[in-house]
Amino acid sequence: LDTDHTPECAEDFDRLVLSSPNNSVTWLQYMAFHLHTTEIDKARAVAERALRTISFREEREKLNIWVALMNLENLYGTQESLIKVFERALQHNEPKKVFFHLITIYTQSEKTELAEKLFHTMTKRFSQSKTVWIEFGRFFMKTGKPDSARKLLQRGLKSLPTRKHVETIVQFALMEFKNGDPQRGQTVLESVLSNYPKRTDIWSVYIDMMSKQGHPDTVRQIFERVIHMNLSSRKMKFLFKKYLDFEREHGDEMSVEAVKTKAMEYVESKVALA
Repeated sequence: LDTDHTPECAEDFDRLVLSSPNNSVTWLQYMAFHLHTTEIDKARAVAERALRTISFREEREKLNIWVALMNLENLYGTQESLIKVFERALQHNEPKKVFFHLITIYTQSEKTELAEKLFHTMTKRFSQSKTVWIEFGRFFMKTGKPDSARKLLQRGLKSLPTRKHVETIVQFALMEFKNGDPQRGQTVLESVLSNYPKRTDIWSVYIDMMSKQGHPDTVRQIFERVIHMNLSSRKMKFLFKKYLDFEREHGDEMSVEAVKTKAMEYVESKVALA
């Protein structure tokens, strides 16, 4: 079949999938061809054929078909037929990925209650996964339930291993900046940084969030605090560069020169100590 030739009938697609049986894109186009003419059962049959045909080694390609089949059932089937496909998909793929795909399907089709219910199931099944708690929190924030997100964080911290706490708390603080109460987000990040003052990655996101809030003087105060801390040369170089970039964007020639001077003073103080 000429690769430049657009398939126009089922026979064209049959030849295409024979020539590249592991390519999910071709199978998805074949499904779309039937859906375009509202031949739902034929589209389902193509999906089932794809699942039988694609090599078990091609996990991502197979998952693409499972997701398409869930989308199909969500749009044209019943809740029961969707759940049947979902449960089958769980047996053949990494379960957490399948759950997240169904969450996306629900949220994109504004089935908020079903998405929330599924998230609750996920927090029980994947209680050790920070991604699950963070995404559920983000879902609450975006659907106008900030209090539910805050309560969820407390629940999550009881379930998650301690090593995952800081990252989870930081992510929930960032949600406050974007969809909740920025003042609360600032308070939470300040609290985290008082316990982990050498975490330049957290200082960096804190500075970024405060910059987006449009408070340049507050950002400068944060920079002034952090450049006077006892951090490694590598971290200080990163922070001075960030400070300089900030002043180039939000300051003037004088403020840029002031940061350059502070950077030079820092370098000279290090040389003097060497």
